[in-house]
Amino acid sequence: MIHNNILETIGNTPMIDLERIVKKHKLKGKIYAKIEFYSPGMSKKDRIAKYVIEKAELEGTLKKGQHVIEQTSGNTGIGLAAVCAIKGYPFIAVMSEGNSIERVIMIKQFGAKVVLVPQGVNSVKGKVSQEDIQLVEDEYNRLAKELSAFQVGQFHNYSNALAHYHSTGKEIASDLPDLDAFVDFVGTGGTFEGISKRLKEHNAGIKCFIVEPTEQQHIIQGGGYFREVPFADPNNCDGKIPVSNEDALYWMNEMLSVEAIAGGISSGANLAACVKYLQDNPGKTVAFLVNDPSVKYMSSPSVQQFICG
Repeated sequence: MIHNNILETIGNTPMIDLERIVKKHKLKGKIYAKIEFYSPGMSKKDRIAKYVIEKAELEGTLKKGQHVIEQTSGNTGIGLAAVCAIKGYPFIAVMSEGNSIERVIMIKQFGAKVVLVPQGVNSVKGKVSQEDIQLVEDEYNRLAKELSAFQVGQFHNYSNALAHYHSTGKEIASDLPDLDAFVDFVGTGGTFEGISKRLKEHNAGIKCFIVEPTEQQHIIQGGGYFREVPFADPNNCDGKIPVSNEDALYWMNEMLSVEAIAGGISSGANLAACVKYLQDNPGKTVAFLVNDPSVKYMSSPSVQQFICG
């Protein structure tokens, strides 16, 4: 199939049956992984980047040549950098220094600018705290005003959820009509809201769980900020599944060594939650997103220590 540009390849990602992991760990049931790094920016955030920008173009809120700016842990920034590169908008990503350097490099390679905000005095290197997020948000708002930039605002823009409602959730419901549960590590809450809403419309009996880190100072980048997530409708949430740093890293490694799927840390956390769900609910079918690839985290001290010992 010939495409006009790389943005046309976003979405319709593959769904993989993790039968090898289920067999190895003597689990009863099914675990399915939707591989979101099959996109130009290698993450689920490509979906919202394309959706938000194209919606803003249609509505006239984004003007030709206008700066686009976003506060990001990296993946939304990468997706927006790719979309803006194709569409011709100058893009600025505002990030915490606590995020992995790989994602900073990728954004710059797409021709965008990155503003790195120093971490708070109480923060730990490689672990983005709530204080760090607030510092990033302050700088993001300051720059947006200074440049009269279009603010994507993934933490408050409901298009974030709509992107997943119209694409990811629809695809999962189509691929897995007999799904019992879906789990998701939450950052902005847009992915969880969009998918859970679509799945429950498909079948109200599908259980949807938020994956939550057990440690306040956790290593799972891109979420788990212990803050209110405006998009997560409590009516669509059937509970939370706690996952430790150790479990997230272990299942990230198992996913690669057993299934040859190179998912990142949050994807490992999602898989850990799926395993816990099946242990408590044998015989069921559960699905999760492989949000992005492990190569985006190789510089992380926690990942290096886990792999190298």
